[in-house]
Amino acid sequence: LQYELDFAKTVAMKPKQGFTFAGGPVVELHTEAVAKHFDFVILGDIEAVLPSVLDVYEKDQNNFLKNIQSIQGVYISGKNKITRASVRDLDSISYPLVQPFPEIIDKDYVFGKCFILESARGCPFRCHFCAIPQFYEDKMKFHSLSYLKKTIDEGLQLNHVQKVVIYSPSFVHPQRKELLQYLLEKKIRVSFPSIKAEHMDFETLELMKACGQKSLTIAPECGERLRFTINKKVKDEQYFQFVELCNQAKIEKLKLYMMIGLPGMQERDITEIVTFIQEMKKRFKGKLYLSINYFVPKPGTVFAQEAFDKKTLKEQEKILCKALISFQVKVPTLATSYKEWVLLQD
Repeated sequence: LQYELDFAKTVAMKPKQGFTFAGGPVVELHTEAVAKHFDFVILGDIEAVLPSVLDVYEKDQNNFLKNIQSIQGVYISGKNKITRASVRDLDSISYPLVQPFPEIIDKDYVFGKCFILESARGCPFRCHFCAIPQFYEDKMKFHSLSYLKKTIDEGLQLNHVQKVVIYSPSFVHPQRKELLQYLLEKKIRVSFPSIKAEHMDFETLELMKACGQKSLTIAPECGERLRFTINKKVKDEQYFQFVELCNQAKIEKLKLYMMIGLPGMQERDITEIVTFIQEMKKRFKGKLYLSINYFVPKPGTVFAQEAFDKKTLKEQEKILCKALISFQVKVPTLATSYKEWVLLQD
């Protein structure tokens, strides 16, 4: 379960017989609330849990739920304690090489027909609004370059695709240039859901462009003053330098993720966002796109106890969109974001 709204849909789809279980970010964030609706949930790295669960299942289905309670990372509501399992070495686990596609691939299938590649697990950055760091108690883990190369070769052959999506919270793999060079030599198109602007250099961007990446997505979130208070310590100047590198690498499109409703956000912060975006557009030679998102408090984060203030959000959205009327802006539905926040409230 990746998103809170997935939960309601999943419960409605549950079969009437057999064992049901769930895992993923939503389970990590709302363990007790979700666990009540499944026979058991898995917490932590599934590769460290599922093999043991399947072994028990194959040996004794009649006492299955009783016997898996002692497995680290398995939680049954009201029966045992919450524990999490962790894989120490990512290269030691099997990779999901076979990745089936739906019968119809349309615009709603975000990445298209591709092979999804996990290059790393975790995130070294500690933004106060983000829940990802709490899923991984250990330091950030990376797959080795040799493991990634082998996985790419086998995955492309099995799935008959010519595109790889490198999917990680931030593409900061220490050998990312060597990885991109390998994909370039194999003439494989590559896509990146999001990158960290402050960790990019010209050579990396040039390799990305050579691999078919025409557009990039970054998340400045807000203006510099507020950005530092939410522990995203990246100066505006670093984003401006990134834009210059994009121009040199001939990147055609740049998408910015911005956020409203952040704790401590004032009208001057809205003004800062507008000034920042206008400066980005002035400097970038390609097309600039904006995604304005509502801040949704997540459990376990610094801002977990903050409220979802619909009135304030609407006011900030109105001010921002009016000031950015000449930009192409995408804004989510407020009711949907509110539902995401309230759905699994304890």
